[in-house]
Amino acid sequence: MKIEVRQENPNPNRMPLEKRDSQFIQIQQLIEAKRELLLKKQKKIKAIQKQNQFLDTVKDDYQKYYNYINKQKHEQINALQIINNYINDLTETGKLSKYNIEDAKVEQDKIMREVNSIRSGLDEIMDDTNYIGAEMEKKLQKK
Repeated sequence: MKIEVRQENPNPNRMPLEKRDSQFIQIQQLIEAKRELLLKKQKKIKAIQKQNQFLDTVKDDYQKYYNYINKQKHEQINALQIINNYINDLTETGKLSKYNIEDAKVEQDKIMREVNSIRSGLDEIMDDTNYIGAEMEKKLQKK
């Protein structure tokens, strides 16, 4: 009994034509699949890039708005402190009557409450700004 052993010839030139065609088709399909994948990734990157540009614009607008509000709040605090100092000067120089001094103290209390309220508002704005900035960073890092 004779056993016949077939050995594949590693030389591609001696491979049967059908097998070479099959391998060629598989390689072409792989190349096409990779090309499609790269095109999809390119589209996704372009979309992310547009979104990042939009987020940068929103961030810049928000920063301008924050700076404006911050400046206004500081100007309010400065104006109230000037009024408070003026009332202090009037009470210390004795140019006010006893009743006027009491009224001045009531007004000073109102002014200080308003200053504290404005500072509290600024703190809230800062907290919100920091939170929004952190959230934007997270979203940008995910992409």
